[in-house]
Amino acid sequence: MSSTISLPTCSCCHRHIMPNDKCVKFNCPSCGTDLIWRCQSCREAARNYTCSSCNFQGP
Repeated sequence: MSSTISLPTCSCCHRHIMPNDKCVKFNCPSCGTDLIWRCQSCREAARNYTCSSCNFQGP
C-alpha cells in the first residue's frame, strides 16, 4: 500500500514546504479565495507574492 503526500509550495520561491518548516499560510487579502503559503526565508526577506486568482501582489 502506498500513499501520496502533496506538499504545499511557497507562493514566492515555489520550493516545497516541509511539515516542520517555519512558514505561514493565509487567504489572499484581496479576494480571499487563494491560499498563500510563505516560507521562513521569503518572509524574512520580504519577497513579493502574487495571488493566482486575482493577481494581487503583496510583500
